[in-house]
Amino acid sequence: MKDTCPNCLERDIEPALKRRRGQRTRHGYQCPRCRQQWITERLDTAYPAERQDAA
Repeated sequence: MKDTCPNCLERDIEPALKRRRGQRTRHGYQCPRCRQQWITERLDTAYPAERQDAA
């Protein structure tokens, strides 16, 4: 799942790290432009198509 940098607004950044914990998936990102790092966490049940890929 791609994201936008919260610092410089660079778009379509691919996750550098993906980790599952229970029914949640965390994606870690680092912006190639400004080097900002951030993590997103989401419930797998909210994204049924992605849930199968994460398993």
